[in-house]
Amino acid sequence: MATSSKTRIVIDPNVIGSVLIGGLTRQRYLQLLAHLDLFEICYSDKVLEEIRHFSEVDYFIKKGITLIVIENFLATFQAYSLKIMVSSKVKIGRDANDYFLLSLSRDARAKYLTTGDPDLLELGQYSDTKIISMKVLSEIL
Repeated sequence: MATSSKTRIVIDPNVIGSVLIGGLTRQRYLQLLAHLDLFEICYSDKVLEEIRHFSEVDYFIKKGITLIVIENFLATFQAYSLKIMVSSKVKIGRDANDYFLLSLSRDARAKYLTTGDPDLLELGQYSDTKIISMKVLSEIL
């Protein structure tokens, strides 16, 4: 089986939350989708779980982001993304809630983890994964 030469990216579920709401983050995400010939978005079951949780958050509910909206988004998201079975147990950084993203990045051999989380951005890099914002990623594109 041939290995992909595409650059692998992990997207923090909170970035996806911003994509669902709209604005500049959505524009940057759409820009990324235009380059799927070069990039491969990687996700795990935990990423999907975190995104689905938005349907229970008042802020998202008030914005009209229902579970149906989320499931429709996820159906498309999964169709052009690569599911990774995570086995690593990375425990680096200040926030234990971020460990799953670092574990996914490691197992996906991701070049980039894109996030808006200050704790992750402060790390800057974990192993071979650069931790960057969507703005920086859009500049790389």
